[in-house]
Amino acid sequence: MRPAPHYIAIVNPDGKRWQTYAPELLTFWRERGIEPEIEIVPWREVVPRDGDLDGLAAFDRPALVRMESPGRDFEVTKLLLQAGERATGETSGIDWNTHAFQKGRLLRPGLFYEGFRHVLLGLRRSFDRRPHLKPLACPLAIAEMFDKNATCDRLTAAGIPCPPTLPAPNTPEELLAELRRRHFGAAYVKLNTGSSASGIAVVYALDESPWAVSSVVRLDDGFYSTRRLCRHSGAELHALLGFLIGEGVCGQRGICMAQIDGQNFDVRVVVLHGRPAFTIFRLSSQPMTNLHLGGRRGEWARCRAAVPTRAWLDALDHCIEAARLYPSATAGVDLLFESGYVRHYVLEVNAFGDFFPGLVDAQGRTVHRAEIEATAKRYGLLPG
Repeated sequence: MRPAPHYIAIVNPDGKRWQTYAPELLTFWRERGIEPEIEIVPWREVVPRDGDLDGLAAFDRPALVRMESPGRDFEVTKLLLQAGERATGETSGIDWNTHAFQKGRLLRPGLFYEGFRHVLLGLRRSFDRRPHLKPLACPLAIAEMFDKNATCDRLTAAGIPCPPTLPAPNTPEELLAELRRRHFGAAYVKLNTGSSASGIAVVYALDESPWAVSSVVRLDDGFYSTRRLCRHSGAELHALLGFLIGEGVCGQRGICMAQIDGQNFDVRVVVLHGRPAFTIFRLSSQPMTNLHLGGRRGEWARCRAAVPTRAWLDALDHCIEAARLYPSATAGVDLLFESGYVRHYVLEVNAFGDFFPGLVDAQGRTVHRAEIEATAKRYGLLPG
């Protein structure tokens, strides 16, 4: 008799991501008369150990290991900031344990990433010592997908088109001068390790007085993410760029985007085990299409019909190639078509780009359902 499938989830147990995924996992197996074994290991336990799994009994037996994003849990954020200090040797003088939560505050995102990367490196070492475990994503792949500059370098080396990037600037003045030298009419300057358009500015440096539209606003005590895009110029612009540069930035030439119904659009391509499974059109009148910034999901058939078939197929091929560069069951590839559809570009590859509650495919499967099924087939867990 085939043993019940064993899953280990390294997650924030109360987070929306796991709360959405867990019922799908249970339902998938119970419909087949099987009760899966699911063990939850919170990031709060893993981070202070720097990814060392010794002594955690859940990892002593064969299992599939799913890692979810550690974001949106302030206690985990503080632990990762401490891990960042351990990894870099930086001494901030801040007692992160007692630091108060401030909604939307961009609290040392560069240090947060260094902590996350440090823990992921520890997890990779732990998995290497436990060949009975099958992580659904290599921790090193997750770390690199969070690093936009490293991702662009890998894409470019593989011959996958991505927007021209800038060398890392040291100051706002240096950044603006480089944009002018390259005649970039618009440039996307974003936190190198940010997500969900957190910490991004679209900079227009060729105007007589440079300015930017950004998802970041400056308040008295720091910089915050905002759902209402703000315009920055003068000293405000320099302060914003100085903050982003200090935390590490990725700068890319802005592309004149193709439009549908008079709105800019890009596409999130969710690739499951190397195959494109979902394509989500995101439309906006703004230069950023993220749904929480006022973008909207486009009606699939209508949007797909607007893209020439040859351009669509060529772009999907590059999205598949991009995802396959990383050993991960899932990858969310961001795709952009240039106006006129002569060229397309892969913007990013997202390690946790599969969170689209309510979205279903032609078979009525959610993204998570399709992923669970594809994984079960890949690892021979389905009976028969």
